[in-house]
Amino acid sequence: MQNKNSEIRFPDELLARALCAEQTLQKCGTDVLEAALLVREFCRMGRTKNIAELRKIFAAGIEALAASRKTLTLPEAFERYLAAKSHLRERTLRDYRGVFHTLMSRFPKIAHAKMHIIPRIFDESVFAGIFRTPRQCRNAYSVLHAFFAWCIRRGWMHENPLETADLPRLREREITPLTLAEMHSIFRSAGKLGLGECVPAIALMLFAGIRPREIERLRWRDLDWEENVISIAPAHSKTGGCRHVSLPGILRETLRERGRASEQKICPPNWHRKWRRIRKSAGWIPINNPWQQDVLRHTFASYHLKFFRNLSQLQCEMGHASPGLLRTRYLSMNGITHESAARFWKGDWLAENSLFEKISDAETNLPGTPQISDTETDAVKSESELNSHRISAEIPETSATSQIPFPCESQSNIRLLTELEIR
Repeated sequence: MQNKNSEIRFPDELLARALCAEQTLQKCGTDVLEAALLVREFCRMGRTKNIAELRKIFAAGIEALAASRKTLTLPEAFERYLAAKSHLRERTLRDYRGVFHTLMSRFPKIAHAKMHIIPRIFDESVFAGIFRTPRQCRNAYSVLHAFFAWCIRRGWMHENPLETADLPRLREREITPLTLAEMHSIFRSAGKLGLGECVPAIALMLFAGIRPREIERLRWRDLDWEENVISIAPAHSKTGGCRHVSLPGILRETLRERGRASEQKICPPNWHRKWRRIRKSAGWIPINNPWQQDVLRHTFASYHLKFFRNLSQLQCEMGHASPGLLRTRYLSMNGITHESAARFWKGDWLAENSLFEKISDAETNLPGTPQISDTETDAVKSESELNSHRISAEIPETSATSQIPFPCESQSNIRLLTELEIR
């Protein structure tokens, strides 16, 4: 039996390593036993005894500690984000503030959280519970995903909590284009209310497809009378790109007559209030018959394609990068015949309106339309009947770079216009 007082002998190499470890740890203010207990804790938490894996765990902990020391709270990071995006339009910044206000009011826990811990408390399920409708969800995603990515680039967080979010499918509601009678009621209401100053803006949205927000930024200098185009500058465009929109003949004399100083905006002062009055007077009451956003632009697209049958040209006029959006959202030609489309562009339905008294037969003919001889009028009726029964889906694809005048000089369109004049 071994004596209890006998000495325990360790190999010289092990003693040397222990002494070296003790000297090393003394410089850090700890001892061998504390270090051993700490390593055992890392092994338990990391569920591994591999020294390489333990080093990775230790490095991750150091990064997290550094991030917690230099990170900001969500409100602080958001204010810096707004300052960095101050070059954007005020309306865009207001939309950003609305998203963040909704986030923090419906999920107060995140309001004072540090950015580096947000991925632990904010995930896809929380996001879906805050922004409930598909459109709200998509709009909020575009804002928050960009914000979190911006914070990652600054080292305030290491993971985007919305990186793998599945967005709900957005079902586009069909927007029915206005009838000629409905359009006429709008201009008649503008005259009845003494708001003729609003006519240029309304007409440009209807006959040129200008977006509502773009029309608010447009000035009279943006109308080029020599080239017959409307210049939408990048700063005014929704997509940030410049485009030229053709100025149809139905607008030229009316806009020239009402044109003002080149630096003055086309929309009059108090535009939104006046435009709402006109719509309400024309029968669009918010409760019973609400006005559909962008319906004038949708109307322009539908009547343009029905009459000119040129999807590539319409895509350029609308400022879309591809025709896909036109096909899925904009084009609804229910109730639009080829004859009503021709009347839309001819403008004879506006002749009795005093606001359009400058429109005469010569002026309402679309630009670039050659004269047609009397011998060709015999085939008008049969030709127009064929046009009205054509399937609208049969749209000829033409190159966007081809030289196509506005509007298209097809003989069927010319003859239909002539038939309308004869009637």
